[in-house]
Amino acid sequence: MELGESTVDRISNVPANAIEQILTLLPIKDAARTSILSRNWRHHWRSIPQLVFDGSFAPPLPITEPYLPDEKKVMMDIYEALLLHDGPVTKFELSIPGFREDCPRICKLIPHVGSKGVHELALRFSKGQTKLPSSLFTACSHLTVLKLQHCSVGAPSSFVGFRKLVVIELEHVIMPEDFLQKLQPECPLLQELRVLYCSRQEYKLNVPSLKVLFIKSSGSGCNITIQHAPVLSVLSLTDGWTSKNWLALFASLPELRQLTFAIHSLKLGTNNAQPSSEVMGSLQELLEAEERHGICCLQHLEEFDILDSQGRQVELDLVRLVLATAPQLRTISIKRAVNLSSDKVLGFLNELVSYKRISKDAEVKYV
Repeated sequence: MELGESTVDRISNVPANAIEQILTLLPIKDAARTSILSRNWRHHWRSIPQLVFDGSFAPPLPITEPYLPDEKKVMMDIYEALLLHDGPVTKFELSIPGFREDCPRICKLIPHVGSKGVHELALRFSKGQTKLPSSLFTACSHLTVLKLQHCSVGAPSSFVGFRKLVVIELEHVIMPEDFLQKLQPECPLLQELRVLYCSRQEYKLNVPSLKVLFIKSSGSGCNITIQHAPVLSVLSLTDGWTSKNWLALFASLPELRQLTFAIHSLKLGTNNAQPSSEVMGSLQELLEAEERHGICCLQHLEEFDILDSQGRQVELDLVRLVLATAPQLRTISIKRAVNLSSDKVLGFLNELVSYKRISKDAEVKYV
């Protein structure tokens, strides 16, 4: 700048909508600090629609191992931010590493956040099972996305449903055995359901709007019967699950495009070594029907994955079925178990190469 040239306060002249976009991209503490930039910026941070309280918001206690936040200070700062906030909240996320799981103050936040019309709510705790209050199901009626981790839930009798909910993600969540069974009819717009390492569930899936389903567990997990999911396109089952009628299963999923199984997702016999006769019999019947009548029961399937392959006959039958009945198939990916012997691998591959393919573009990857 040359001597005598007038200064231009460009920061003060930034349009209000641009200020909001900038503040949304910043961690909430940095967004609050922008209030000192100019008079025009002073109060804008108080109306940003997304409030994310993560590791950048919570400094660790001095000389602690592992990482632990100063819990009282963190909660004071969160309450202060909410008290100063004077606009709607479209997204609220609490995911602070090391946050103590039995903190009762967290539960008091939910009604206040719900009163601001929150659409996306994520409550992630590092460990333990924080019990969430019933207000989660009564005060947050505008939710479109709900993500919970390391907590316990139970819908109250007064629950009337999440009528706008599109996505549910539950990870390490303890819930009543019939929780998902009761929840699904109260979520008429549900499109994506992810249940990861949760307490055991048994329920029948009847969600006409569902497009994506992920079930994953390190134990016996969820027993699922898919009754009606006409638009389901992505299905990943790496959990305790089986089908006594494969034809009925695939017939109920006419829009299926991506399918993933893990070997332990198929319920095995009592010795956990071979699939039950019901599983094998149902697959064999479907294969015979395909050979006799040329059934194409997987019209839209494009990707099929098998995880933790043990080289068993049930896996070969599934691959054979997919290759023979999926005209749009592009990729089959089989990831073998690390302890699989070379003889088992060779026998599996020798059988695999003989199967006919209805799709000219189908590629089989065995890794």
